[in-house]
Amino acid sequence: MAGLMASPTPTTLRGITLGLVLALYGCQSLPPPASCSGPNYYFPADSFPRHYPASDDQRRSWYAAPLARVGEPSLSCGHSANAQSYRLLWLNSQGHPVAIRITRTGDAIMLYAFQLSGWGTTDPGSLTGYTHRRLDSGDWQQLQTALKNAEFWRLPTSGNLYGSHGGQWVIEGNDRGRYHLVDRWSPAAGPYRDLGDLFFELSGWVKPYPNQ
Repeated sequence: MAGLMASPTPTTLRGITLGLVLALYGCQSLPPPASCSGPNYYFPADSFPRHYPASDDQRRSWYAAPLARVGEPSLSCGHSANAQSYRLLWLNSQGHPVAIRITRTGDAIMLYAFQLSGWGTTDPGSLTGYTHRRLDSGDWQQLQTALKNAEFWRLPTSGNLYGSHGGQWVIEGNDRGRYHLVDRWSPAAGPYRDLGDLFFELSGWVKPYPNQ
C-alpha cells in the first residue's frame, strides 16, 4: 500500500456534493418494514459473546452507529429474499470509519462505499467520502472466490485477538435470507484479510496498512 498512514482515502469524490450524495443514495433505499427497527435493526441481540471486551449491547451500538449515520440498510433484518449482499465495516483507532457494501439483485451488481470523519469508538462523524459503481460478473466472481477461500459462512462471529491500536474488520453477508456476521481485530495476512482487502480494491479506495 502506498502513501497513507491514518486511514483509507477515496481516490475521488467524483465532484458530487455531500448533500446531493445523501439525497441520491436515499432514493435508492426503501424504508424498512415497521417490524424491522429499534436497537436490533443492524445486528441481532446476542451477536457478540460475553468474553468480548465490550458488552453485546455496547458493541452492537458502536458498530451500528456509522451504518445508521449514512443510511445503510440492515443486512440481518428486512433484507430482500431475492438479493445477495456483503458488507465490510472498518473501524480503526487511527482511521476514519469506512463501510463498503456489494449487493447483487438479478444481474445488477452495485458497490456503495462511505467514509466518515469520526475516529475509533467516538461519534462516527459526518460523511466525507462516497462512491458507488456498477460491478461486473468478474468482480462478483472474485468476491465469491474470496468468500470461499476465507470459509466465510463457517467462521465463528468472534475472534480471539483484541487490542488498542488496530481495527475491527466486520464482514456481514446475506445470501437470499441466509445471514452471517464475522468480526476480527486487525486480521493478519490470510484469506479473511484478503476478503476484507478486496472490498477496498473493488471500490478503488486505498487499502489499510497490514497492521491495521
